[in-house]
Amino acid sequence: MASEKETQQEDTVQLREHDNMMNRPLVVGVLFESDEWSDHKLGAEISSALKAALPNSMHDVRLINMQQANSVDAALECDVLVSRVFASALNRGHEQALRNMDMLIQAIEDTSILLINEPRAHAYEIDKFASTAALHEAGISTPRIYGKGTPQKFAAEDETTFSYPCVIKPVCSGRTVDTAIVQNEQEARSFLSQAPEREFIAQQYIAPERGFITRVEIIGGKVALVVKRGVADNGLSAYRFGSTYQLYPDVSPEIVKDCETAAAALGFTFGSFDVIESEAGNFFIDANSVSNVSEDNTEMFGRDLMREHAEEIAHIVANWVAPSEEGPHETRRIFPDQP
Repeated sequence: MASEKETQQEDTVQLREHDNMMNRPLVVGVLFESDEWSDHKLGAEISSALKAALPNSMHDVRLINMQQANSVDAALECDVLVSRVFASALNRGHEQALRNMDMLIQAIEDTSILLINEPRAHAYEIDKFASTAALHEAGISTPRIYGKGTPQKFAAEDETTFSYPCVIKPVCSGRTVDTAIVQNEQEARSFLSQAPEREFIAQQYIAPERGFITRVEIIGGKVALVVKRGVADNGLSAYRFGSTYQLYPDVSPEIVKDCETAAAALGFTFGSFDVIESEAGNFFIDANSVSNVSEDNTEMFGRDLMREHAEEIAHIVANWVAPSEEGPHETRRIFPDQP
């Protein structure tokens, strides 16, 4: 336990840091690796939102490419960091961005830098095995995992322990890349023989009985938007496969509650979940700490999600700089009548 003298010294350092921040621009870094439209959109919206949330303060919003060699140093010059480094970075050959994120998270441990989402959220973003285990521990229904390992490891094991059909997907990936629904051991071995030499999980297949995946967007730790995402001919559901989207305002309160429980369990202030609703229950099949939208989603959903993200980020930052006396901010939901 810290002594009274040590506590006073820590308080003095924090006050000096706060006073210093008030006399210079607040620097916000948006961390990215894939150079998406949404990264630039979010950066611009954060700048606008900060003007409204902190009208008497200067600010500087910077986009930091985590692929670059100097990215960690650039990030450490910021007061606030917003992570938009996807697990799918690995699919794009952006391993360096993931390595730099690991170094950065370690480097900010003993600093006053605010990372949004919190560090453990990124750890779950890049590890589907860990996120599934954490959700299960929190009482959330998830498909059973039959095994974890590289294709070579799976090939050496007895795959008759799997129940078919099952889903095989990378531990660290996104956008359904290198993912397949296999019907039997022969298909499993065929898929794994052509898969990259990285870790995969084999997981229970839950059929989308209603013909769609329930996609849930989290803003401020609360459910902000729910849509039905169609299932493609290959049984998978993804924007790149041509899956269609439909607003889902009458989603069950149970799913809303479970998603907010899941967000708290994984440290997702922002993020998304994919859920399959079935007679056996509501199964969480994916968790992402970084939400990505395209320009046409604004018209599709009638919502500017990046602007809503930015407004919530600005509120978090404003309370971090000068805690509000008004109490917690209420996140806008698509179904305002639900608690």
